[in-house]
Amino acid sequence: MTAQVLIAGTLFRKPETRTSKAGKSFVIATIKVRDGEATQWWKVLAFSESIAAEIARLDDGDAITVQGSIRVETYDKGGETRVSLTCIAERAIALRQPARPREKKAPAKRKPDTRARREQGAGAFDPALDDDLPF
Repeated sequence: MTAQVLIAGTLFRKPETRTSKAGKSFVIATIKVRDGEATQWWKVLAFSESIAAEIARLDDGDAITVQGSIRVETYDKGGETRVSLTCIAERAIALRQPARPREKKAPAKRKPDTRARREQGAGAFDPALDDDLPF
């Protein structure tokens, strides 16, 4: 039996593409998840080419959601037992598209000056708007 997890957070550092001993490439990333005052750190491994490409195109601080199987391990650091959380990604979705340089646009055309209309006041008669409609 495999436990599944759904993680939503932001990338901590740019994901790295690595190569296994068997010569297959994979992507490794770290996701930072804030839960109130606490912060969880998840290591994410992506072996599927499409999922690895989706994660690898993102950058530090980009929001992401990952779903996959969970692997929990403990380790000792300075006499304190800690928990390592790892997700083997089966799906990944960028929550915001990565920022792209914006194209420079031509300045917008200004609308005609409506100062005279404003000076007349709301509901004032404007002969330019008069027409022959019976209502």
